[in-house]
Amino acid sequence: MNRLFNQRLADRQRSAGARPLITYYDERSHVRTELSASSFGNWVDKTAGLLTDEILIEPGQPVRLDLARTAPGHWVSSVWAAAIWRVGCPITVTGEAAVDVVGPELAEQPSTDGERVACSLHPLGLGFGTTLPAGTTDYGTEVRAQPDSFGGPWPAAEDRAWDDQGTGRTQADLLLAVDGSATEQRRLIIPSPGNDPWTTLVDTLLTPVLTGGSVVVVVGADPDRRDQIAATEQVDS
Repeated sequence: MNRLFNQRLADRQRSAGARPLITYYDERSHVRTELSASSFGNWVDKTAGLLTDEILIEPGQPVRLDLARTAPGHWVSSVWAAAIWRVGCPITVTGEAAVDVVGPELAEQPSTDGERVACSLHPLGLGFGTTLPAGTTDYGTEVRAQPDSFGGPWPAAEDRAWDDQGTGRTQADLLLAVDGSATEQRRLIIPSPGNDPWTTLVDTLLTPVLTGGSVVVVVGADPDRRDQIAATEQVDS
C-alpha cells in the first residue's frame, strides 16, 4: 500500500530530517526563512495539535485556508496545509468551513462565521503581541504551547483532502498530483496571489515532500535578484 502524504513527510523526517525542505525569501521585508524536514514536521505536528485539542476540529470537517489565497507559497501556508491533512480534514479556499485560517490583514476584523485563526506571518512564527478580537486565535502564540509530536490516527486514503469550487480530491489523490517521473531537485518557485492555490501547494509542498527534493520560494524580488538567489541557493530548476 502506498504511504500517504503525511506518512511520506514522516519518512523524510526520519531519513533526512536535517536537510532543507523549504527555504522562503520575502524580498519586500528582506527575510529568509529555512525549514528542514524536521523543523517543518514539528510545526505541522504542533498545528495539528492546535486543531484537534484547542479548536476541537473533527476529522472530515473542512478548514478554510485563506492563507493559500493571500500568502501563496508562504511557509506558514504550507505548514497549515500539511497539518489539515494530518488530522484528516479537507482544505477549502472559498467554501464553508468549521474554521477559517487567515493572515494579518484580517486579524483585527471580528469573525462573523465561526472560529478564526490569524497568522502574523512573522519570520520566526511569532504571534501578534496584541489582543485579537473575540473568536480569533493568535496562531503564533497558541501553537507554541502544543506538544512537539502529534499522535492522532493517520488519515485514510479515501478521506477528503481538497474541496473547493466543485473540485474534490482525496488523500490518495495527493500522491497523484506530482508527476511520477519528477526527480529529487532543488526547485525555485515564484508564487503570486493570482496563482491557483492548488497549483501553488503542489509546487511548494507536495512536490518537495513526494520527490525527496526541496524548494526555494521567492516573493517580491525582481528578475536580477531572483537569479542571484537561485545561484546562491544552488537550485536545479
